[in-house]
Amino acid sequence: MERALAILEALGTNPGGLGVTRLSKELGLHKSTVHRLLATLVRYGFVEQDESTECYRLGMRFVSLGLNYLHQLDFRREVLPYLKELAELTGETTQMGVLEGDEVFFLERCQSSEAITVNLGLKAPAYCSAEGKVLLAYLSPERLREYLKRQELKPYTINTLSNPEQLLLHLEKIRAQGYAVSAEELADGLRGVAAPIFDVKGRVVAAIGVAGPASRLTLERINRLVNILRETCYVISLRLGYRPATHQEEALSAPLKDVLLRSGG
Repeated sequence: MERALAILEALGTNPGGLGVTRLSKELGLHKSTVHRLLATLVRYGFVEQDESTECYRLGMRFVSLGLNYLHQLDFRREVLPYLKELAELTGETTQMGVLEGDEVFFLERCQSSEAITVNLGLKAPAYCSAEGKVLLAYLSPERLREYLKRQELKPYTINTLSNPEQLLLHLEKIRAQGYAVSAEELADGLRGVAAPIFDVKGRVVAAIGVAGPASRLTLERINRLVNILRETCYVISLRLGYRPATHQEEALSAPLKDVLLRSGG
């Protein structure tokens, strides 16, 4: 058990993956032992192998475990009141998404009395949804490269960013400005804006977005809603233990409704 955990810990600190020889050297284990342990971990989904490099990395089993961990922390219950308030203040659908594999998985979705439902299911491609683009923008360079190798950038509309170079430049802009906009990139007539939620270690663990019909969620209105969305995500991040040294918590003490009025939403 301890040797298997040591392998998982080593892979967890090397997103690009490790080969059997390096694992054997780093952990002081015989290659045959490492092979046997990796085979068991692969079988249960905790580890996967890149066929092109023959290196091993953490598997998708950790995604489901991570979601279960979020549930145990009552993460959804913590965020839900903010989603509901955002939905009522904006009159649009609000949602929280996390990365699951190469897609964005929506843990919660709230609708106001004025919202028009656009049912796209519980998952969406990360590269053409506002929440997904936020989550991709904050990935490590290694994980982002791996994502682009696996993911076919299918053009869902004429606005979909289906060129990897253009997408990378776009993600760089998103990270710099702290939010993402999806302007009819996943479906014609649907727009959205999203911002990141940070945990106690400064990692992006989720994204919260506002989505609605393009006829109502104009780009001008999106620009007015960015402030309240980012500040809502910041308040949630603080409740999760996030403590950035460059921000003043006192500046965010006003009620969300006052923030919306200041931003002109």
